[in-house]
Amino acid sequence: MKIWCSRAYRVGTWKLRNANVPRYLQHSTPTKISPLVAAKPFRGVTDESVYGENITSRTKPEPCPLALLGLRTLLRSYLISIVSANSRLLAPSLQFLSLLVHSPSPLLQVERNLALRAVLKRTLYAHFCAGQTPSEVRSTIVGLKNIGLDGAILSYAKELIPDNRSTIKQDSSGEEKDVKLWKEGMLETVRLAQGNGHAALKFSGAGPSVTRQLLDNKPPSAIIGQATDAICDYAISKGVNLFFDAEQHAIQSGIDRWTLGLQRKYNRSGSAVVYGTYQAYLRSTPAKLAEHLATAHSEGFALGVKLVRGAYMASDPRHLFWSKKEETDRAFDGLAESLIRRQRNETLTATGRERGLLGGFPRISLNLATHNHESVRKALDIQQEQIHIGDETIELSFAQLMGMADELSCELIAAGQTSHGGDKARIHAPLVYKYVVWGTVQECLTYLLRRAEENRDALVRAKQDRRALGKQLRQRLLGR
Repeated sequence: MKIWCSRAYRVGTWKLRNANVPRYLQHSTPTKISPLVAAKPFRGVTDESVYGENITSRTKPEPCPLALLGLRTLLRSYLISIVSANSRLLAPSLQFLSLLVHSPSPLLQVERNLALRAVLKRTLYAHFCAGQTPSEVRSTIVGLKNIGLDGAILSYAKELIPDNRSTIKQDSSGEEKDVKLWKEGMLETVRLAQGNGHAALKFSGAGPSVTRQLLDNKPPSAIIGQATDAICDYAISKGVNLFFDAEQHAIQSGIDRWTLGLQRKYNRSGSAVVYGTYQAYLRSTPAKLAEHLATAHSEGFALGVKLVRGAYMASDPRHLFWSKKEETDRAFDGLAESLIRRQRNETLTATGRERGLLGGFPRISLNLATHNHESVRKALDIQQEQIHIGDETIELSFAQLMGMADELSCELIAAGQTSHGGDKARIHAPLVYKYVVWGTVQECLTYLLRRAEENRDALVRAKQDRRALGKQLRQRLLGR
């Protein structure tokens, strides 16, 4: 199979799986086509099988992302994928990262142990994180945009993990200092995101006093309330949306309450500025989302929804989750379809006071943060169908984590960059972002641990990534 990232277009019978599909985007079995690739033609190709028209033009495709990686980066990615795809290597790696996060020993604190910090910064940190200085972060985001992404959803890494409710106390004297540091970090995040994407934040990063308020499901204190308003006002002035991340279940009810209050205040201009995060692996999410939709509809504000499968399976109680992965997949896809179509379905139903949805849905801005090809394909198909028949569409974007799912990100880019038909009408171009954290190596450790745990639960995907990286590495070193 030819490598279309670097070789001229071959004269002869055109096949969708060969034309304009970089080798690293193809599955390990040559005859198998990615559902997303098969569903949409790529840049500069008119596909008779998709649009019912003759092929009118073929142009040389843009280089694929893996072809743009430097050799050092490619080697690092491949080595990390080897560990991620091997359960025998991944298990001790997880134990070591967990030890770094929780150990009180000075020898295992990366800000004190310079050798340990250097190793981490050149491996896991460089792979998953944007940097710890503004110049490093900007350089990372420029690299993402050069690939063709719309930018980054940039998150300040500082957070607090509530391991034990009794040890987290509300301290008004320390709250002001903690919130001030968090606010400064978030304002810097918004500055870095301006013109380059959007910003994400975690309330727990504001310190133990704020986390205690969330644990007790209390209204925000004046200190954290004023700081959050300042961040929201500044984000609006810079044209940056704010994604409030989900966190551990113990504090999630408080986060939902605070975030919905911010949406009520700031999402009044037609589209969402503030987004809440909804985790499809939780059994309670459909009912919660139905309630929030009903509130937004009845009170007249837009609902910003970041829909994820979930990232706290290793720490949250298991009874909260769907018992099977297939149930989580159905919940995610059902919620996404309901939001995109703005219609109730068997997943998102209205009960009790949520029957206010019978009068219609609120304005919705939806970010699908997923690495699942099938979920992305279904969402794109629904919105393309709406565009084709002239239905109203919602504001829809996609996101993947930096360091993961580059194959899917590239396919999304390509799916929106094709012209078709005699009038060269553009198909709907999905907005595609990478979620990426910034901060010191120590601040990013908890995030890195979650990414490693996520790879433990996705060994099949990790093996696919390893094969794709291996193919590109062989092409780079051996020319084949």
